[in-house]
Order: sequence, then structure tokens, then C-alpha cells
Amino acid sequence: MTMTTKRIRAGDVMEIVVGIQIAYIQYIGEHPEYGGTIWVTPRMYNAPAEDITTVMAEDGYYTFYPARTAISRGFVKLVGSASMEGREIPRYLRRAGARGAGGIILTWIVSRGGGEVVKEVLSESEQHLPIGAIWNHEMLVQRISEGWRPENVR
Repeated sequence: MTMTTKRIRAGDVMEIVVGIQIAYIQYIGEHPEYGGTIWVTPRMYNAPAEDITTVMAEDGYYTFYPARTAISRGFVKLVGSASMEGREIPRYLRRAGARGAGGIILTWIVSRGGGEVVKEVLSESEQHLPIGAIWNHEMLVQRISEGWRPENVR
């Protein structure tokens, strides 16, 4: 059996089942290092949203997720397209550096346009930067269900 993959484009919106609820993510494009970049909306719904353009206008965050593979395997459902106004593939991100006892993050590596800076304390804007890690489907579902946000990881 040959599996066909729907070609996704920047702006495409996908529905993802989180427990008994539904959440929405938007494909932004391909990051040169981390691959599929998505915009995650924080709200979950009990039934499919009637207007995905309204859903995608909500505050959210970027993360890296293999959206093409997720569609081909049926993990997410392509439901339409919405404006990407103000959204683009992130040029800056952060990832954990040194860790202390219990896995506590002691330093962050902030990537900025090809250069990296090690920081113990992040500025307000740096706290909102995407985390440089590729999430598999299970991780994405878990993070959405927990109400995870990058600014809460310090």
C-alpha cells in the first residue's frame, strides 16, 4: 500500500486530538535546523471550531514538530488555512545549557542570527523565545494538555 502525503503549505491549520478535546496548530514553514515549525494555540475545544480563522488569531507559541509526517500518519487532520499575519519562522530561539541537581536549568543558550550567547537570566522577551527542540506527537499532545508555554520554562 502506498501512502500519499497531502502537501502542506504555510498557513495550513491542523486539528489535533488532546484527550477528549480538540486543539489547533498552524504550519508556519521549515526551520533550517529544526524542521517543521508550528504555531500552537493555547485553547482546547469540546467540538470542532466553527471558525478556524478566529482560533488562529489567539495568542500562542512556536515549536518544532514534524507536521508533514503527522498528517501522513493520521496524527493530525488538515482542516483549512488561516492568515499568518505577524508569524514567521523564528530566527531566535533558546535551548537548555548547563543543568543542576534534579535537572534544573542553570544556563540557557540563546541563538541569535548565527551567534549564541550563554545566559543565566533571560530577559522578558527571551522568555518567550521558542525552545530549540523537536517535539514528537506525544510530547506535543502532553504539552498542550498541560497548558505549557515557553515563558513558563525558566
